[in-house]
Amino acid sequence: MSAEPADAQEQFNRQAANYAVSVPHATSDSLGIISELAAVGRYHLALDIATGPGFTAFAIAEFCNTVVASDFAEGMLDQARKIADERDIHNVRFEIIEAHDIPYPDKSIDLVTCRTAAHHFHDIPQFLSEVHRVLKPAGIFLLCDTTTSEDHELAQWHQRVEAERDPSHVAAPSPSQWSTLIADARFKITHNQATQVNMTFNHWVKRSGTSEQTSQSLRGDFITASNKLKREYGIQEISDDDIAFHWPVLVCRAVKV
Repeated sequence: MSAEPADAQEQFNRQAANYAVSVPHATSDSLGIISELAAVGRYHLALDIATGPGFTAFAIAEFCNTVVASDFAEGMLDQARKIADERDIHNVRFEIIEAHDIPYPDKSIDLVTCRTAAHHFHDIPQFLSEVHRVLKPAGIFLLCDTTTSEDHELAQWHQRVEAERDPSHVAAPSPSQWSTLIADARFKITHNQATQVNMTFNHWVKRSGTSEQTSQSLRGDFITASNKLKREYGIQEISDDDIAFHWPVLVCRAVKV
């Protein structure tokens, strides 16, 4: 069962420092793709939703006059401020914003980004509706998130282990589900790219502060996974006590219509 919003906020405040040093969040192919997609334009005001430690906001900052790095967890914004200071980035400001209720006027923002966060949102259509509302006409929306398999059985396993590891996980839509959600929100997708995020089991459970008991249970799920699951998610034991795997990732650029 997924966490309530207040519980999720507490979770991200508690684990913020772990996300700040998370290699998959700080690097990974998706961050480079987001940067490349942003680079084709110049934006007066950009909004990064669920910024976490700010990696996406910092990646797009060179293409923007001002970036608002927003999150609903103050602990995440504290980490982002530290990293901005370390990188000497001055055109990013930090605001507490809940993804389903963006406190900006209609048609006021040129670019909205959201990376590695939407699978935590309780109402993705409402989130997309808010993004559409605040974007200017023909404004750009860059979305990146872990997705899941189009195979229902494989997707169910993925969703279950993620929710057990981190109760703030709600659901990772499949690529086809994302396409429908984005179209229903009155966006036109102009770029759609599949990639993946590579992880190791020990770091995965550490980042979310998963209990030892749950971690051991999940380790068993990975070790005993079917060959079909192992092929889909690249599951392989890499040492006596660690496992490598990956989740599929979708990156898309959409234009407000």
